[in-house]
Amino acid sequence: MPTIIDVAREAGVSFKTVSRVFTGEAHVRAETRDKVRAAAARIGYEVNPAARALRSKAPRRVALLLNNPSLSYSQSTQIGALLATQKLGSQLVIVESLAALQEFSGLKGVVACPPLSNDLAVTTYLHASGLPFVRVGAERISDLGDKIGIDDRCAARDMTEYLIELGHKRIAFINGDPQFDVSRRRRAGFEDAMSHAGFSKYAQIVSGSFSYESGLKAAEDLLSSETIPTAIFAANDEMASACLAVAYKRNLRVPDQLTVVGFDDSPVSRAIYPALTTIRQGLKELVRDAFMLLSDRLSGDDVPFHDIVHQHELIIRDSAGPPPKEMVRND
Repeated sequence: MPTIIDVAREAGVSFKTVSRVFTGEAHVRAETRDKVRAAAARIGYEVNPAARALRSKAPRRVALLLNNPSLSYSQSTQIGALLATQKLGSQLVIVESLAALQEFSGLKGVVACPPLSNDLAVTTYLHASGLPFVRVGAERISDLGDKIGIDDRCAARDMTEYLIELGHKRIAFINGDPQFDVSRRRRAGFEDAMSHAGFSKYAQIVSGSFSYESGLKAAEDLLSSETIPTAIFAANDEMASACLAVAYKRNLRVPDQLTVVGFDDSPVSRAIYPALTTIRQGLKELVRDAFMLLSDRLSGDDVPFHDIVHQHELIIRDSAGPPPKEMVRND
């Protein structure tokens, strides 16, 4: 049976574009929409989710496995899941742990998000249970199940290179929880760029936990040192917004005296002042496409597992600028 991947290949467009067409998003050109639908018809892909469900006689109860310390990440993920399952005619349940997942009966499939998508116990259970599953932002155990995400290492490297292009060399990186695979990947991207520029000796790395509170502590540590960095790159927007708060408290002007950038392009990045320069990964779209992949599995498609990489985007706003002409020091 053809899959959404086959439709994308036949139409000559990305998986993401096909997913947008099939979930009814408005901002797709009519020409592209027609091309995707024609490709689906040619290869016999059933677009109507209700018809597919009736044919397979499969229940539509699917789970979103989510327990993330970032409030904005969780909100965006849940919105994406709700919109996708509504379009696909599925019933959504949200569970926060493997133990809670095991209590549900009648589940047809699971979409798992970080950090649980990289939990060996979770992946082992899902594989052994026979439940179709898709992992978002996953890296480990890559031969089990479909997965979808961005190249976090490349994205972090791009952001760091942007800061270097602005003239910064004393750059600090506030990492997320070191137990998360995504933290390791983003740190590696930062280190790649600093090493390539010959600035490794100027790099500062401190650990947070992706929460606003951890960002406050990390920023206090960085900005209370004798020589403060000229730029801080936080591994998510919540920690970056905490850096802005600490900078304000210390009368540091952003971006004139300190550059602060984040990661995720969450709603907070646009709501605070100054608006955050950040990396957009499109969480809602990632989760939407994860449920599209799961829908293919629910229809009974027996095809190789997919590893889909979405393109990230550097979003330049008002929180980044060249380094100050004079080094800011604490007296």
